[in-house]
Amino acid sequence: MTSADYPVVVYGANGYTGRLVMEHLRDLSVPFIAAGRNREKLEAACRLVPGIEDAKYEIQVVDNTVEDLTKLLTGRKVVCNTVGPFMRFGPPVVEAALRAGVHYLDTSGEQHWVLRLREEYGKDFAKTGLALIPSTACMYGLSEIGARYCLETPGVDSLDMTEVAQAVPTVASAQTILDAVRYSSSYLQDNELVRYPGIETSDIVTPSNRVLKASNWGGTSNPIWFAQDGRVRNCKMSVAMWNQELYKKELELERAYKVQFQWIPDEQLYGILDVMATAITPGTPPRERRQVHRSIDVCVGSGNNVMVKSTMIATGGYFTTGLLQAYAARRLISETPRKVGFASPSEVFGHRELMGSLQSYGYAAIKVEPLV
Repeated sequence: MTSADYPVVVYGANGYTGRLVMEHLRDLSVPFIAAGRNREKLEAACRLVPGIEDAKYEIQVVDNTVEDLTKLLTGRKVVCNTVGPFMRFGPPVVEAALRAGVHYLDTSGEQHWVLRLREEYGKDFAKTGLALIPSTACMYGLSEIGARYCLETPGVDSLDMTEVAQAVPTVASAQTILDAVRYSSSYLQDNELVRYPGIETSDIVTPSNRVLKASNWGGTSNPIWFAQDGRVRNCKMSVAMWNQELYKKELELERAYKVQFQWIPDEQLYGILDVMATAITPGTPPRERRQVHRSIDVCVGSGNNVMVKSTMIATGGYFTTGLLQAYAARRLISETPRKVGFASPSEVFGHRELMGSLQSYGYAAIKVEPLV
């Protein structure tokens, strides 16, 4: 078979998220390459994918270098990058995607990585007609969908967003949380991205009237998306976990970094951070349970004389990530993207279309209601 027979590459296929991307690609009848650095781990991961026996796929081992990845991606159409933390491992994948001429998707939610993609790669991807789409994931692809429903109401210029999630971070997610503590993040205020002085905490009220402590959680990607939208002047998002111990760990890590670690060179610091990450998640967590792992995304959009609210409930954050990646890949191998270069999932695929894919699997439901 030629490379064209496998148009999608799942990079990091042996990981927790990679397995779910493969599961949904198989369900959507999209052939794929399961790629990573260790054949034994890749084979073991593929055996765990439900229905893998009738999927069209092959396994390829590749090093995380621009040269090896370019060779792998040449002739393909899309790479689904699930290898984090992205600031550490993402640059060779993006560079290889650009050289090979393939669309790039990843699951990142960290603002510092999203900004790096915009500044360093956005124009080059646009020149070559390629889409560069981070955050094709539950964080923060779902919240962006709700915000864009609110923006359908004329006059909305401010977005106040919250998310409540029930999740156990994967190993890579725990490493990403620690990496994010090292970088400043921003929110959109009066058309300007304004830096947070550090981790900002706040109290939010869930739809069931439970009060939870939330944080800015690395700023989220939404202020970056909407800073490019001429309709939006203000955008800020807070994230809370049903497991309230996680935000406390985030604050502890910030203090530890400022007091002990910020002067340590990266090559030494990464090892320390990875040891700390194992204290949060010592190994691969069990497969999600849809009756347990639920999230709520709320956006209140307001203007001078309008106010509208979207409320989305979703089940299985990693399930929704797997579907969003697979759905996006299928769209990209079949059609010319609506927007090329650096863009959000909803900008490229349409927020109503993404919502439809989630609803078709029973993964999410949304309600939009005018408040004024």
